[in-house]
Amino acid sequence: MKTKESEMRDRKIKAFNEFALAVDRMIAGEYVDTEFEGKEISNEYLEYMHKNKTGALIKTSVRIGAILAEADEKNLQALTKYAESIGLAFQIKDDILSEIGDEKILGKPVGNDRQKQKITFVTKYGIEKAKQMLEVTIENGIKELDFCKEKTEFLKEIALYIKNREK
Repeated sequence: MKTKESEMRDRKIKAFNEFALAVDRMIAGEYVDTEFEGKEISNEYLEYMHKNKTGALIKTSVRIGAILAEADEKNLQALTKYAESIGLAFQIKDDILSEIGDEKILGKPVGNDRQKQKITFVTKYGIEKAKQMLEVTIENGIKELDFCKEKTEFLKEIALYIKNREK
């Protein structure tokens, strides 16, 4: 029989493993980003790259919180899908801001990705399609929260912040 202490230790080990996997995914995403600079990239690689950059850190943050809070498997899966969606949305929004954002707010030059010949959602699909994809991705993430038993208002606010952010 497991004690509360051993259960907490197991959750902490699982949480640390989540972090280690996220770092690995982030490195893989950054590798694809730099390796394909100036080259044509498939839709699958573009999504892979974006899910595995900042998206990997967002996903692991949500999963670690859920693991440590003793979320059941159904809620953990819903929260994972939510986090994957908002992680991808974060990168789509980043691509949009890199193309049409306000340089004074961003603190960096706009159009930089295009000049470096980076493949982004904007360069691959165009600005309007990228905006539509952002909207759908955020909506899908928020819908995943309907399955969670706990209060999710804060998580919905995070998704909307990602969609509406200016930097």
